[in-house]
Amino acid sequence: MEAGSVPNRRGSRLAGLGIALALLLAGCGSDDGTGVRNGDGGQSASASGNASGSGTASGSGTASGQAAACKPVGDAGSSDATIAVELKEWSVAPARADVPAGTVTFDANNTGADAHELVVVRADDPAKLPLAADGTVDEEKLPKGAFVGEIEPFPSRQHCTGTFALTAGRYALFCNILETEADGTKENHYANGMRSRFEVRG
Repeated sequence: MEAGSVPNRRGSRLAGLGIALALLLAGCGSDDGTGVRNGDGGQSASASGNASGSGTASGSGTASGQAAACKPVGDAGSSDATIAVELKEWSVAPARADVPAGTVTFDANNTGADAHELVVVRADDPAKLPLAADGTVDEEKLPKGAFVGEIEPFPSRQHCTGTFALTAGRYALFCNILETEADGTKENHYANGMRSRFEVRG
């Protein structure tokens, strides 16, 4: 009888060890609170940071942390036309280069690795917008009435919409984010080529 009780004690010890290991593994597998862990194998939309501000008067954004979720601008249900725009390193690519005047929704799709935004201004040449000392577009120096609006920075692999009333004329679509990388170098989205022409017909 005594010999038969040994396996029971051994089984109890193994069961206890199994529970302890399960608890330890569960603790190691929990999110560390950084917001980096997600279903894409650890690649976070905020991996290279987030622009927190071409919507500010200065027009320059700095990368610091995770991009906020999309905040749609305007009422997409009231638009006369919807234009898909792909945002990625380093381009802003509208599906069409022109549209009739009216209320237009830009459906921005961020297919890049970084957070991006879409700024809409009235301008003849996207490459000749007034710049701040850091190389971003200085929205304070734009001609009066040139600034139309913007879709604030949003994470990689997401869509976001902006609906604006556009009169006939030429426009610039661009991303005005200035990121500071981990090594301290600056990454200027506008200077790197994230700008495009867009025309609104009368």
